[in-house]
Amino acid sequence: MQSSVTVGDPHIASELASLPHRYVGSGPYRIREQNETRVIVERFDDYWGQPARFDEIRWIPEPDPARRVDALLDGRAQVAFRIGLEGKERIAGNPDVIAHESETGLCIIFMLNSGKGACRDPRVRQALNYAVDVGRIIDEIKGGAAKPLNGYLTPHHFGFNPETPAYPYDPEKARSLLRAAGYGGGLKLVFDIPMAMPDEAPRLAGMMAEQLDQVGVSLEIVEHHDRAAYSETVREKRIHDGCCFDSSPASTYRVLREKLHSSLAGPWWQGYENTTVNALIEQAEATFDDTERQRIYREIYSIIRNDAPWIFLYRPTRFVGASSSMGEWRPSVGGLLRF
Repeated sequence: MQSSVTVGDPHIASELASLPHRYVGSGPYRIREQNETRVIVERFDDYWGQPARFDEIRWIPEPDPARRVDALLDGRAQVAFRIGLEGKERIAGNPDVIAHESETGLCIIFMLNSGKGACRDPRVRQALNYAVDVGRIIDEIKGGAAKPLNGYLTPHHFGFNPETPAYPYDPEKARSLLRAAGYGGGLKLVFDIPMAMPDEAPRLAGMMAEQLDQVGVSLEIVEHHDRAAYSETVREKRIHDGCCFDSSPASTYRVLREKLHSSLAGPWWQGYENTTVNALIEQAEATFDDTERQRIYREIYSIIRNDAPWIFLYRPTRFVGASSSMGEWRPSVGGLLRF
């Protein structure tokens, strides 16, 4: 049984450090120390379930993926989270470390302002999806380490419909839809992006701007450097025409209620309205049979793909570096770290 493990992570430690000072249900570990530079959890021997594997875990926030890999290679960390494709390549062939690869349930998307402006028109939203070359974006920005989305969920989600086609790259179709929506002479949009989470948002927005320009859409980018404040801007529905976001809930129920049901107007909902979708969501909530509920969810999935309230981009492949001293430890399905 290993006594200690240090985890280099860009976000988790700082998020844990902001928790209140009273805890309930800490499981096999309890928090011993927390501040802006680290969070330390220790084994809780009175836990009722399977005992903790480690005596102690130290979470160290490090925003630079290269430095996370450095810490792993020089032994200061036993796990380095989100090391990216470059990190994987750096540690390749080193017998003391290994890169674990997992297909995540994370969706990288642009949520469109369907409540006002040009993106109220579903033809405009569809055109934006046809105008973006997701395959090229994945190759150039993610180094091929991602899979295209065909809607608002991933195969890890209940109700994902594998038969729903992804939007193909079709600039002529995009131009035709824009002409039909009254924007044959051009369209200007303003998109908000964070500078982190997803970290590639600036490069992503730049490439999308080039591709959208080819179909007559001029894109202005507004950068937000404070990620917490950016989230509040999105939550308060103060975005411009669209915003880059990472949709992370593993629960289809949450995605639908928080982002797509117009009567609820949840925290991440951005003006999309479809009464049929609302009714189907409520029908699914009242359906106990899993097979029938999945059928309803898949019907919703196809409708929302066609309505295109988001620009559906990709689900990234996640790489986590680990010391060989971790033995059989692996990240869980979906990329979660469990110790």
